[in-house]
Amino acid sequence: MKDIFLLIIAVLMFACSTPADKPTTDSTAAFAVKINPDQLISPGKGIGQLAVGMPADSAIARLGRPDSSDAAMGSALMVWYSKDANKHRTAVFSSMNMGNEAFHRIKRIMVSSPWFKTEAGLGAGAAMAEIEKGYQLTKVEDVSAQQKGLLVYADTEKGISFDIDSVSRICKAITVFSPKDGAGSYINMH
Repeated sequence: MKDIFLLIIAVLMFACSTPADKPTTDSTAAFAVKINPDQLISPGKGIGQLAVGMPADSAIARLGRPDSSDAAMGSALMVWYSKDANKHRTAVFSSMNMGNEAFHRIKRIMVSSPWFKTEAGLGAGAAMAEIEKGYQLTKVEDVSAQQKGLLVYADTEKGISFDIDSVSRICKAITVFSPKDGAGSYINMH
């Protein structure tokens, strides 16, 4: 009886061990993130139902009347707040090609809700260390963001920037814009 018990333990130990020459696989590396199109952050393209370059009226048609707006010198900023206690923001910066078009086009889209994610699963709430793995980031000097305890890092080649909490190093918001266009705007989005 004792020999059978020892044999069972030996078989279990052998079955559960990984040979040294057999590589192990990280199950998270093989996991493909599937993001719903309504919540997808696409650098240089858009976020959810909004796309860089589309008429700004499309944002109103999709999201309803903004909770706040500001306009100056052919540019406009529209902001929507989530209805929950978190008050997450969706902000759209648009501008008009004066003399050539009679309407505003979306130039930048910013979201602070962690519901929106990149294909890699990054969104508000992601650690800076994780964000740095997928992007060539440079620091953007933004006095308004700094006054709110945020640091802005952008990958202008891809068309995406991240507002990072200067203390916790956690992403607070993501902005998408046309590649090589830069992360700034004439109207403060923060």
